[in-house]
Amino acid sequence: MRFQLVLRIVKSADQALLRINMLARLFLIALLTTLFAVSALSQTSRPPVPDIVSAEKSSPDSKNVFESAPGEEMHARRLVKMAEKEHKETVERAREVARLSSELKNGSAKPALGSDDKKKLEKLEKLTRRVRSEAGGSDSEVTLDRIPLDLESAFSRLADASEEMRKEVEKTPRQVVSTCVIDRANQILEILQYARRFIR
Repeated sequence: MRFQLVLRIVKSADQALLRINMLARLFLIALLTTLFAVSALSQTSRPPVPDIVSAEKSSPDSKNVFESAPGEEMHARRLVKMAEKEHKETVERAREVARLSSELKNGSAKPALGSDDKKKLEKLEKLTRRVRSEAGGSDSEVTLDRIPLDLESAFSRLADASEEMRKEVEKTPRQVVSTCVIDRANQILEILQYARRFIR
Protein backbone atom coordinates (compact mmCIF):
# COMPACT_ATOMS: atom_id res chain seq x y z
CA MET A 1 0.00 0.00 0.00
CA ARG A 2 2.82 2.32 0.77
CA PHE A 3 4.39 1.42 -2.48
CA GLN A 4 1.20 2.24 -4.37
CA LEU A 5 0.94 5.54 -2.52
CA VAL A 6 4.50 6.45 -3.43
CA LEU A 7 3.84 5.35 -7.01
CA ARG A 8 0.75 7.60 -7.19
CA ILE A 9 2.68 10.54 -5.78
CA VAL A 10 5.50 10.03 -8.26
CA LYS A 11 2.99 9.66 -11.09
CA SER A 12 1.11 12.86 -10.14
CA ALA A 13 4.43 14.73 -9.75
CA ASP A 14 5.43 13.48 -13.18
CA GLN A 15 2.16 14.73 -14.67
CA ALA A 16 2.60 18.10 -12.95
CA LEU A 17 6.10 18.42 -14.40
CA LEU A 18 4.78 17.53 -17.85
CA ARG A 19 2.09 20.24 -17.53
CA ILE A 20 4.66 22.81 -16.38
CA ASN A 21 6.97 21.82 -19.20
CA MET A 22 4.10 22.12 -21.71
CA LEU A 23 3.10 25.56 -20.38
CA ALA A 24 6.70 26.74 -20.54
CA ARG A 25 6.94 25.64 -24.17
CA LEU A 26 3.65 27.38 -25.05
CA PHE A 27 4.87 30.55 -23.33
CA LEU A 28 8.18 30.41 -25.18
CA ILE A 29 6.41 29.89 -28.54
CA ALA A 30 4.08 32.84 -27.85
CA LEU A 31 7.02 35.04 -26.85
CA LEU A 32 9.00 34.17 -29.98
CA THR A 33 5.97 34.74 -32.22
CA THR A 34 5.44 38.17 -30.66
CA LEU A 35 9.10 39.09 -31.10
CA PHE A 36 9.05 38.05 -34.75
CA ALA A 37 5.87 40.05 -35.39
CA VAL A 38 7.33 43.18 -33.77
CA SER A 39 10.55 42.74 -35.71
CA ALA A 40 8.68 42.38 -39.00
CA LEU A 41 6.55 45.47 -38.33
CA SER A 42 9.56 47.60 -37.48
CA GLN A 43 11.20 46.76 -40.79
CA THR A 44 8.47 48.22 -43.00
CA SER A 45 9.88 50.94 -45.22
CA ARG A 46 8.72 54.53 -44.82
CA PRO A 47 8.60 56.97 -47.75
CA PRO A 48 11.70 59.19 -47.93
CA VAL A 49 11.44 62.64 -46.40
CA PRO A 50 12.05 65.26 -49.10
CA ASP A 51 15.20 67.30 -48.71
CA ILE A 52 14.92 70.86 -49.96
CA VAL A 53 18.61 71.10 -50.78
CA SER A 54 18.62 67.88 -52.80
CA ALA A 55 15.53 69.06 -54.68
CA GLU A 56 17.30 72.34 -55.44
CA LYS A 57 20.50 70.78 -56.71
CA SER A 58 19.30 67.55 -58.31
CA SER A 59 21.01 66.61 -61.54
CA PRO A 60 18.95 65.95 -64.68
CA ASP A 61 19.82 62.25 -64.75
CA SER A 62 18.98 61.61 -61.06
CA LYS A 63 15.47 60.63 -60.02
CA ASN A 64 13.36 63.39 -58.51
CA VAL A 65 12.64 62.85 -54.82
CA PHE A 66 9.16 64.32 -55.21
CA GLU A 67 7.84 62.16 -58.07
CA SER A 68 5.31 60.52 -55.80
CA ALA A 69 4.21 63.65 -53.96
CA PRO A 70 3.70 66.77 -56.09
CA GLY A 71 2.28 68.66 -53.10
CA GLU A 72 5.51 68.20 -51.20
CA GLU A 73 7.51 69.41 -54.19
CA MET A 74 5.40 72.54 -54.46
CA HIS A 75 5.79 73.19 -50.74
CA ALA A 76 9.56 72.75 -50.92
CA ARG A 77 9.83 75.06 -53.92
CA ARG A 78 7.68 77.64 -52.17
CA LEU A 79 9.96 77.49 -49.11
CA VAL A 80 13.04 77.95 -51.30
CA LYS A 81 11.46 80.92 -53.09
CA MET A 82 10.44 82.50 -49.78
CA ALA A 83 13.97 82.09 -48.41
CA GLU A 84 15.44 83.63 -51.57
CA LYS A 85 13.00 86.54 -51.35
CA GLU A 86 13.85 87.14 -47.68
CA HIS A 87 17.57 87.09 -48.52
CA LYS A 88 17.08 89.64 -51.32
CA GLU A 89 15.13 91.85 -48.91
CA THR A 90 17.94 91.59 -46.36
CA VAL A 91 20.48 92.60 -49.02
CA GLU A 92 18.27 95.58 -49.93
CA ARG A 93 18.03 96.58 -46.27
CA ALA A 94 21.82 96.44 -45.92
CA ARG A 95 22.18 98.62 -49.04
CA GLU A 96 19.67 101.08 -47.60
CA VAL A 97 21.63 101.20 -44.32
CA ALA A 98 24.82 101.97 -46.25
CA ARG A 99 23.06 104.64 -48.32
CA LEU A 100 21.49 106.35 -45.30
CA SER A 101 24.71 106.36 -43.30
CA SER A 102 26.59 107.76 -46.32
CA GLU A 103 24.01 110.56 -46.58
CA LEU A 104 24.40 111.30 -42.88
CA LYS A 105 28.19 111.37 -43.25
CA ASN A 106 28.01 113.75 -46.21
CA GLY A 107 25.55 116.01 -44.39
CA SER A 108 27.44 116.03 -41.08
CA ALA A 109 29.17 119.31 -41.96
CA LYS A 110 25.94 121.12 -41.06
CA PRO A 111 25.95 122.81 -37.65
CA ALA A 112 22.73 121.09 -36.53
CA LEU A 113 20.78 118.05 -37.61
CA GLY A 114 17.37 118.57 -39.14
CA SER A 115 14.28 116.47 -38.56
CA ASP A 116 15.03 114.56 -41.77
CA ASP A 117 18.41 113.52 -40.36
CA LYS A 118 16.80 112.34 -37.13
CA LYS A 119 14.31 110.28 -39.14
CA LYS A 120 17.21 108.80 -41.08
CA LEU A 121 18.84 107.79 -37.79
CA GLU A 122 15.63 106.07 -36.64
CA LYS A 123 15.20 104.29 -39.98
CA LEU A 124 18.88 103.34 -39.93
CA GLU A 125 18.52 101.75 -36.51
CA LYS A 126 15.34 99.91 -37.47
CA LEU A 127 16.86 98.51 -40.68
CA THR A 128 20.07 97.50 -38.91
CA ARG A 129 18.14 95.63 -36.23
CA ARG A 130 16.18 93.83 -38.95
CA VAL A 131 19.35 92.86 -40.85
CA ARG A 132 20.90 91.58 -37.62
CA SER A 133 17.75 89.60 -36.81
CA GLU A 134 17.66 88.04 -40.30
CA ALA A 135 21.33 87.10 -39.91
CA GLY A 136 20.47 85.20 -36.73
CA GLY A 137 21.69 87.72 -34.16
CA SER A 138 20.19 89.42 -31.14
CA ASP A 139 21.02 92.23 -28.72
CA SER A 140 24.50 92.03 -27.32
CA GLU A 141 27.01 94.44 -25.86
CA VAL A 142 29.74 95.65 -28.18
CA THR A 143 32.76 97.64 -27.14
CA LEU A 144 34.13 99.85 -29.88
CA ASP A 145 37.87 99.96 -30.36
CA ARG A 146 37.71 103.72 -31.07
CA ILE A 147 34.92 105.71 -29.47
CA PRO A 148 33.72 108.58 -31.69
CA LEU A 149 34.56 111.94 -30.12
CA ASP A 150 32.11 114.09 -32.08
CA LEU A 151 29.14 113.79 -34.42
CA GLU A 152 31.27 113.99 -37.57
CA SER A 153 33.53 111.11 -36.49
CA ALA A 154 30.47 109.11 -35.39
CA PHE A 155 28.87 109.50 -38.83
CA SER A 156 32.16 108.66 -40.53
CA ARG A 157 32.51 105.44 -38.50
CA LEU A 158 28.82 104.72 -39.12
CA ALA A 159 29.29 104.99 -42.89
CA ASP A 160 32.38 102.74 -42.82
CA ALA A 161 30.72 100.07 -40.67
CA SER A 162 27.54 100.19 -42.79
CA GLU A 163 29.51 99.72 -45.99
CA GLU A 164 31.37 96.75 -44.48
CA MET A 165 28.08 95.21 -43.35
CA ARG A 166 26.60 95.69 -46.83
CA LYS A 167 29.55 93.87 -48.41
CA GLU A 168 29.27 91.03 -45.86
CA VAL A 169 25.52 90.63 -46.44
CA GLU A 170 25.95 90.58 -50.22
CA LYS A 171 28.61 87.89 -50.17
CA THR A 172 26.96 85.70 -47.50
CA PRO A 173 24.71 82.90 -48.86
CA ARG A 174 21.18 82.81 -47.54
CA GLN A 175 21.65 79.47 -45.72
CA VAL A 176 24.52 80.80 -43.58
CA VAL A 177 24.35 82.53 -40.20
CA SER A 178 27.06 85.16 -40.47
CA THR A 179 28.75 86.31 -37.29
CA CYS A 180 30.50 89.06 -39.27
CA VAL A 181 27.14 90.57 -40.27
CA ILE A 182 25.89 90.30 -36.70
CA ASP A 183 29.05 91.94 -35.32
CA ARG A 184 28.85 94.77 -37.87
CA ALA A 185 25.19 95.36 -37.09
CA ASN A 186 25.97 95.51 -33.36
CA GLN A 187 28.78 97.99 -34.06
CA ILE A 188 26.44 100.17 -36.12
CA LEU A 189 23.85 100.17 -33.34
CA GLU A 190 26.51 101.10 -30.79
CA ILE A 191 27.78 103.96 -32.97
CA LEU A 192 24.18 105.14 -33.35
CA GLN A 193 23.93 105.34 -29.56
CA TYR A 194 27.03 107.56 -29.44
CA ALA A 195 25.69 109.72 -32.29
CA ARG A 196 22.44 110.28 -30.39
CA ARG A 197 24.45 111.51 -27.39
CA PHE A 198 26.05 114.19 -29.54
CA ILE A 199 22.70 115.29 -30.96
CA ARG A 200 21.11 116.00 -27.56
